[in-house]
Amino acid sequence: MYAVARLYGYTEEVGFKAWLGVDLARALGVRVGDGLRIESKAGVSSARVVEVVETVKAGLLLTVDVYMAVSGFRTVLIKRLSRVYEAGSVAMGVEAARSLDVDQLMRLVNLMVVYRVPVFTNFTGFVQAEDGSWVKLLVREISPREPAYVSKETKIFIR
Repeated sequence: MYAVARLYGYTEEVGFKAWLGVDLARALGVRVGDGLRIESKAGVSSARVVEVVETVKAGLLLTVDVYMAVSGFRTVLIKRLSRVYEAGSVAMGVEAARSLDVDQLMRLVNLMVVYRVPVFTNFTGFVQAEDGSWVKLLVREISPREPAYVSKETKIFIR
């Protein structure tokens, strides 16, 4: 089930995290640690709920890496991810202001492993490179099932 939520803004943190209002958490059955699919006209991303807060009414607060993927509109659709699988292979696209070498790209993909963020087809996320620039990661395809976590054993294809 989807819920319409107000996007309250972002915090200067990274890690694909969300602070969800207590009313939405009750309506969707979300607890701390659950994954959320967050959709807007600007893009689709996901985050993990790190806290259910009473100060946010019918909305959520995101970290900057998720916020950049779905911002532009004050309302978003959110859905609780009831089950998340392990990805066997993931095809990704990368958008960056400057060229990246293989080592830099692998460090950015490893951040997705560390953050343990659920990804799915058309997922958009931003990861900060070592020089401070933001790199946009787009998931094109996942197999065998989605949503899924990217792990060290996941085959990564860059397209």
